[in-house]
Amino acid sequence: MDNRITIILELLSAGVIASLVAGIFSLIIAFKNNKRLVELEKSKQKFTVNQERYKGLREAYAELLNVLPEEKLLRHIIINLPSQKNFQENGLSEAYEAADMNMKIMYSHFQKHGYLLSDDEQKEIIKLIDVIDTITKSIIDISLGLQVYDVGNEENEDASVDKVHKKILERILKVTEFEETYYNLFKNNLSKLSK
Repeated sequence: MDNRITIILELLSAGVIASLVAGIFSLIIAFKNNKRLVELEKSKQKFTVNQERYKGLREAYAELLNVLPEEKLLRHIIINLPSQKNFQENGLSEAYEAADMNMKIMYSHFQKHGYLLSDDEQKEIIKLIDVIDTITKSIIDISLGLQVYDVGNEENEDASVDKVHKKILERILKVTEFEETYYNLFKNNLSKLSK
């Protein structure tokens, strides 16, 4: 009888050990599967977010092209002016007005759609806007000084006029840089997300 009980106990203990081993393997497999499912869910969520971001960027870029087509950008306007002499006479004021209008359009667009850009990209745009605002303020300050203090003093008046012209050219160049940077940010983000 003792032999039978010993055999039964050995069989039961072998079954328990086998069940224990099978249970451990089941836990390991379940853990790995759970990890894969979590990674798949994260991937799915990231895809959904990227898909929504792509859609938003595409719509924002289409709106930008609609309100400010590339042929109305400053570099196109300046390139298409008839001659350098004409640029110095009429082109500077024309380019300044175009720069002012384009900045208003792009600033409004940035306020509406800037959240679609990364934090670093937003900081880059804000930095360019601040530089342009600083240049604009210096143009206003020099112009006010010209009107108030330099009346009748031709030498100072000519120097102030030259400063204003230099600042206007600087502003036009910065607005051109802003336009190019802003357009490229949308193009590059769309390109990255479309892959």
